[in-house]
Amino acid sequence: RAIANPNMTQIGLAMARSIGDHAVKGVGVIAEPVVSVHTIDEELDEFVIIATDGVWEFISSEDAVDIVGRCLYGTDGEKQDASEACEALIKAATAKWHEFEGNYRDDITAMVIRLKDLWSVV
Repeated sequence: RAIANPNMTQIGLAMARSIGDHAVKGVGVIAEPVVSVHTIDEELDEFVIIATDGVWEFISSEDAVDIVGRCLYGTDGEKQDASEACEALIKAATAKWHEFEGNYRDDITAMVIRLKDLWSVV
C-alpha cells in the first residue's frame, strides 16, 4: 500500500500490502509482477545479480555488472568472491542514495551468484 501524509512529506510503500491492493492502482502500484525469463548459457553467463529497487534506483544494470565484474575478476589482479562483490554493489548503491537523497534511502538488498563451475560442485 502506498502511504502519504496530507502534506506529502512522508511517503512510503508497504510492499506486503501492495500485492492486490486496488486502492492505489491509480498511482502505479500493480498486482502483476514483471517477469523475465533467461536461459543460462554456461559458456557466456558468468554471474547473476538479484537486487531490490533500492539498488536499481541510481545504479544502472551496466554499472552493476561493471562493479561486480571488477570485484570477481579484478582490475588490479586482486579477485574477490561473490559476497565481497555483493558488498561492493550495496556500498555503491548506498553512496548514490546519499549523493542524491541525503540521509534518506530505500531498502538496498542484493545477491550475487557466480555461475562459473556452479553446476560442477553439486
